Amino acid sequence: GKQINDEVGVNAVVHGFEDAWNRHDMDTFAKLFASDADFVNVIGMRWVGRDAIKKHHAESHATIFKTSTLKIGDTTVRFLKPDVATARSVWTLSGMTSQNGQVAPTRSGILTHVLARIDGHWLIVLTQNTDIAKPGV
Repeated sequence: GKQINDEVGVNAVVHGFEDAWNRHDMDTFAKLFASDADFVNVIGMRWVGRDAIKKHHAESHATIFKTSTLKIGDTTVRFLKPDVATARSVWTLSGMTSQNGQVAPTRSGILTHVLARIDGHWLIVLTQNTDIAKPGV
């Protein structure tokens, strides 16, 4: 049925995020987002609009994320309406470097996307990224 096909479409965007990240291809990355998308990163920085999302990710992928690898794990997709879905994914990030060039420990977190089908294409309209904090830190 339609919903099953749509689940494939939503998952393609979720995995497109991983793929573009790992190729450090911010042109492709930006195209996953609606033009007025809203993105909050793990430290609470908020970027509104595809252009801002692209610019800030391009800057970090030229520096701290240059050699990073993102792995998207377990993903839960939920349809709120036929054209609106949420996707929550557990992720791990390895190979990130700190300001002094040292490789940082692997991090994990949860990525939440709200997606809408716009002109027949699933696009991310809102992203909230959360670091899973280590106990006692």
